[in-house]
Order: sequence, then structure tokens, then C-alpha cells
Amino acid sequence: MRLSPEYVSVIKNSILEYIPEAEIFLYGSRTDDSKKGGDIDLLVKVQQEPERIIKSQIKTQIFNKIGEQKIDIIYKCPEKNSSFIELIELEAIPL
Repeated sequence: MRLSPEYVSVIKNSILEYIPEAEIFLYGSRTDDSKKGGDIDLLVKVQQEPERIIKSQIKTQIFNKIGEQKIDIIYKCPEKNSSFIELIELEAIPL
């Protein structure tokens, strides 16, 4: 996994501050130690879809602590599932 312990901590704390029950996973190119660069792809499992303002506040808090980067966050809740999310779950690494 190509995320520093500091980044992992910032990401987890930022999300859990707003959604305490969230389960957070990393997927995509950052899970492969042999690759370089890439955006930070996150899968966040929640009980219900967060409001847009909460999603914005989470990203803003992460940016304020680690700098602006390309971060993609997908929220998975019981009423929202897709084959794409199922594929992500196969390779996702818990943070």
C-alpha cells in the first residue's frame, strides 16, 4: 500500500469525525507497491448515504491536512450497490 501512516491517519480521522460507523478501504493503483503516483481511491462503507455537505467537509478537511490531491471517494450503503462496487471490494485494503 502506497500511503504513508500520516495520510492513513488523516484520512481515517477525517472520515470518522463525520461518519463514526464508517469502514474505510483503499483501492486502485495505490494498493500496488510496484506502481508510482496515482490518485487516492477510497471506498467508504456506511449505513446511509452522507449528505453532499458532509462529503464536501470530509474532502476539505483531508485537503487542509495533506494538501490538495486527486481523491476519489465512493460511498457504499445498503440501498446503493453496483457491480463496480463489488469489483472494488475484491481488491480493497482496509485502512
